[in-house]
Amino acid sequence: DDFPHVTAEDDARVEISQDGERDEFEEGRDMYDPDAGESRTLNTLTRSLSLESGTETEDDGSLLSGYRTIEDSVRDEESLASFDAPKETMPPPEGKVFTKSVVLSSLNDGGNGGDSLVLRAQHRRIMPEKENHAFINVRASSVSPFDVVKCRGVGVTKDMLPYTPGQVVVGTIEALGSEVKLPFQIGDRVVGFVGHGGNARFVSAEAGNLIKASPNIKNSQAACLVEDWMSAYRALRIAKNAFKGAALFGMNVFITDGFSAIGQAAIHLADLEGANIYCCARRSNHTYIQSLSSRMHVYEPRIEAWMPDIMEKMDIVIDNTCVDGYASSWQALNDNGILVCLATVNMGYSARGCGVLDIDDMLRKFSQMKAKYTMSQTVFLDIRQDLKQNRTEFTRDLMYLMFLVEQGKIHPKVGEKVALDDVGDAQKLLANGKNNGTIVCLPWKKS
Repeated sequence: DDFPHVTAEDDARVEISQDGERDEFEEGRDMYDPDAGESRTLNTLTRSLSLESGTETEDDGSLLSGYRTIEDSVRDEESLASFDAPKETMPPPEGKVFTKSVVLSSLNDGGNGGDSLVLRAQHRRIMPEKENHAFINVRASSVSPFDVVKCRGVGVTKDMLPYTPGQVVVGTIEALGSEVKLPFQIGDRVVGFVGHGGNARFVSAEAGNLIKASPNIKNSQAACLVEDWMSAYRALRIAKNAFKGAALFGMNVFITDGFSAIGQAAIHLADLEGANIYCCARRSNHTYIQSLSSRMHVYEPRIEAWMPDIMEKMDIVIDNTCVDGYASSWQALNDNGILVCLATVNMGYSARGCGVLDIDDMLRKFSQMKAKYTMSQTVFLDIRQDLKQNRTEFTRDLMYLMFLVEQGKIHPKVGEKVALDDVGDAQKLLANGKNNGTIVCLPWKKS
């Protein structure tokens, strides 16, 4: 059975109206966006972060004085030295659109992440880059831990510059390659993974990584579901399958990072099933985490803080930190328990973290751990590969989550809605564990 359980009355799909506002679009393309309206900026959070690190600079009207524009990059960066940036007030040539994107212009920022991100403006043809691609008008995209490490240069080489971050997109199809078949048509609203390139107004993406989206949820909510909520949902579904579909009621579920966007999604889903929830979070976040469930037990991230209480007692462990190569998570399992290791990134703010920065490294550590303990009840889940390998199941589960959002049974937490020129600052907050929820980029939003 699917979870959380829905009543018979819920089986009738209820149409709900979208937020009838419009975004504050710039001149040019005035397309409907249900994510319109005011959202708080990063000013307060970035200033707080600067004060903590002792790096606050004089306020020059921008979020961070070190953030540069495309004009700066044209002057300073060899990779963009020949780029002639058009102005948005200039009418685009026939068959093209004016677009903006966030690009990594250099690999020489000392690993700080976000410092070498600049805005790029250009005219772009309304056509897919490949015949199996869709050309998408992006309404929302993700700012994720994977983007942070990529923009630190992990897995990115000079020949890939300028590199645009953003793995998840929500948008509308404006053109299709000749090899793209049904169910996609021009005008369809879609969500999915693009690998990179999402932090832009337009992107060309492989159609096989896209799924048609419900018209009844906001773009920012859909962006939360694709990576964070689907990671949590699929992890719990794998665990339920191991217990032959039994409900989670009364089971002990341990989540190694409860404050992360994935962790909070897992907490909400497990709570709806009546599970006893155990998780780790910084002490400053304990009060908030405790408020998420009446059956919550929260510990500091140090292994010695939680291991004595839960060792060999957990039915399900979701490891979304890769602390000590997953060994301690395995030790928390009872005899019949299952460990689900998620392909997530440790960006360095966990003192005991194993420093995993890419999926291949995670898989190596996972294989080493399995070989050491000869475990059978262990699964490694990479949500991106999950879509490729289990598209039918993935699509069904994502549509179910969208249905739960429509019904008001789950509420994806959007930590921040940022414009393109705030992505660099958002990455810095994410790298320091300051985000409470998913950070969503709205490419058409004015800063």
